[in-house]
Amino acid sequence: MSESKIKYLLGIDGGGTKTEFLLTDLNEKEIKRIFLGPSNPVNIGIENTKAVLHQGITEICEGFDFAEISVFAGLAGGGTGDLKTEINNFIGEFGFGAYLNGRDTDSVVKIALKDEDGVAMIMGTGIIAFSSCEGELHRVSGRGYLIDKGGCGFNYGSDALTAAFEYLDGRGESALIFNLVEEKLGQSLDSSAPAIYAGGATFVASFAPIVFEAYKQGDDVARKILERNTYEVAKIIKTARKHLKNGGKTVICGGLCKQKEILLPFLADHLEGDDLPIFSDEKMIDGAVLIAKSIAENGEL
Repeated sequence: MSESKIKYLLGIDGGGTKTEFLLTDLNEKEIKRIFLGPSNPVNIGIENTKAVLHQGITEICEGFDFAEISVFAGLAGGGTGDLKTEINNFIGEFGFGAYLNGRDTDSVVKIALKDEDGVAMIMGTGIIAFSSCEGELHRVSGRGYLIDKGGCGFNYGSDALTAAFEYLDGRGESALIFNLVEEKLGQSLDSSAPAIYAGGATFVASFAPIVFEAYKQGDDVARKILERNTYEVAKIIKTARKHLKNGGKTVICGGLCKQKEILLPFLADHLEGDDLPIFSDEKMIDGAVLIAKSIAENGEL
């Protein structure tokens, strides 16, 4: 498909909590934007991921010629191996003029680092970092909620639930977290374990804000949870920075950026004088659109 036939750009940013679709013209001016549920195939299964993509693509592209659209889909959990191939094949069935798929971090690296050397990190339902050095990417963390043990929405939510159940048992200290968890659940914590397990990683991550609210109210258990999780984030940042030959900024994107006023002082303590990360307000979906534009122009990211 020649470049001249591409008239529109479609960016897709999929994570453990939501999936965003943004259709623009070639100057990145928004035409249409929609939000759907999670699309991480590791969490929800590849068939559910395909269902979300099919619904979103069908809805946002209605009335447009697919052959005139260049698309990039950056999905958490869907950027490597067989999952990447299966998603690529699925997207290819729509008849787009140009398309590629990869990781959500591809979008973050694009929008956060602007093709400069540095570290780009996502702190959302999950956590992952990439150092970009002279065109090479080096990954740190990002192995999913069963392996990664600190710094993401799932970890904070899991720690909140643990603290609540420990208080229920009489072996915990935070009545505040217990009460906030029960309030969110809308039922007795004692009978809630089946619903929590059925909800999966996304549901567990939805309890993360409780830690930050409890900390604001002076809760010491919440402080300890923040201390532990930000220590893990600092380790990831330090490791990623080792791959940079000439330094560079560290930019953090994702849902937990809204908690930057609380997180930054903890990270400053753990980074021990190193440059502090930048919490970016730029949207990962905008990086996906930029990659879609690059694909249309160059046939690659």
